[in-house]
Amino acid sequence: MCTILDAAEERGVNRGETLKLIMMVQKKIKKGDSIAKIADDLVEDEIVISPIYKMVKESEDTERDIYQRVTCSHHLNP
Repeated sequence: MCTILDAAEERGVNRGETLKLIMMVQKKIKKGDSIAKIADDLVEDEIVISPIYKMVKESEDTERDIYQRVTCSHHLNP
């Protein structure tokens, strides 16, 4: 049985993993890596990397701003 604390912990872990992914994509973009190379290096599908890549390339947003945009777009278009 899942408690409220378990659910909160899971959300926190998911948020941390997503923020870490965003930070790694940002670093790889600064190095000039392509979406395909980033996805390969991070062992993720390009479909996961692509929206983050586009948001990083199009703006100077912080990791947290990009996180908000990624999670909002995910909830609207599951």
